[in-house]
Amino acid sequence: MLPATHTDILPDHILAAVLTLAKRERNEKRFAFRSYDFQLQGIFHELAGKYPILGAYVFSDSGPEPYSPALNESVSRLQLSGLIGRENPNYEVVFLNDAADKFYDEVLSGKFDPSQQKQLSEIASEFLQRVDVV
Repeated sequence: MLPATHTDILPDHILAAVLTLAKRERNEKRFAFRSYDFQLQGIFHELAGKYPILGAYVFSDSGPEPYSPALNESVSRLQLSGLIGRENPNYEVVFLNDAADKFYDEVLSGKFDPSQQKQLSEIASEFLQRVDVV
């Protein structure tokens, strides 16, 4: 169960919020980072132990690397919806589209209570420390 006060918060919302807040913290027009799927999984696995809101991503440790099907599906759905994109198949560069900012402002900003918003901002900061921004 997602540890949130609003039951309409989905794992996709959490990921979209983290990435948008990371972009805003960088204060750049374009936000892109280099990350293979297993690296993204590792980052969120590490942060999930520290931030309750990331409980939406249940990880399995039975394989060679921690893996969350919910996180994988969130990445796919954000890409299908046009909020994020990928380029350069050799490096898996992930970038945010302008639609992500609009989605955050119009939909997501009102979904999270102040404590969740604080967690998301902290997660975004820690995320930036763990990725190679390009």
